[in-house]
Amino acid sequence: MRKVLDKLIELQDIDGQLLKLEEARGDLPQKVNELASDIDDISNKLDQKKHDKKENESRKMAVDGETSLLKEKLKKYQNQLYQVKTNKEYDAMTLEIDNCEKKIEELEYEFLELEEDIIKLGNDISETEEKLNEQKQLLQKNEKHLSEMMEQTKEKEKLLKEQREIMIKDISRPLLTTYDRIRLNRGGRALAYLSNGSCSDCSTRIPPQRSMEIRMMNTIYYCEVCGRILVWKPEDKDKPPQ
Repeated sequence: MRKVLDKLIELQDIDGQLLKLEEARGDLPQKVNELASDIDDISNKLDQKKHDKKENESRKMAVDGETSLLKEKLKKYQNQLYQVKTNKEYDAMTLEIDNCEKKIEELEYEFLELEEDIIKLGNDISETEEKLNEQKQLLQKNEKHLSEMMEQTKEKEKLLKEQREIMIKDISRPLLTTYDRIRLNRGGRALAYLSNGSCSDCSTRIPPQRSMEIRMMNTIYYCEVCGRILVWKPEDKDKPPQ
């Protein structure tokens, strides 16, 4: 078991170095992903606005054409009104004129609304395109920065990952699963040292008998408070695992 625990200590050191490389990149990867997602969202909104503007322009042309036809028809009805000979014909023609005028009024109102919407959509499209360009430039800048950082650290990261793959072959799958679970839940560190009778991470006091057992490194013990695996190395007894 001592060899296994020593392997875990070495593994913790490698994972600690990998974590430092990841932390050196800061939130750049997240920023890049968020910017890419924002750009997709803005692009979709821009496409929708352009589609709506095109639809409104088509409808505006149709309304304009329909209004022109109705005005011609209205003029015809108005001319015919003076040619009717009976009250019944007069009433029928008057009704046609009223309906025609009402429809023209509705279409002219719709035409004005469409014009307003088209102008608003045009302004929205310009603003959205400007925002899209800004986000694309920001994404390009962050991607370049991230790429430069990745280039600087890729060889070291590759070497560390290769070392990790070799090392985990000597650790049982259940123990490795437990180690990884604790590491992910505890800020990247699954191990803690027995230091001056306490857990090096949470400072919980360890009973003397348990401390002696941990020093023997024959069994895996967990801190009852932070849940990390407790280990001991005489030369580093006061130094927490990195």
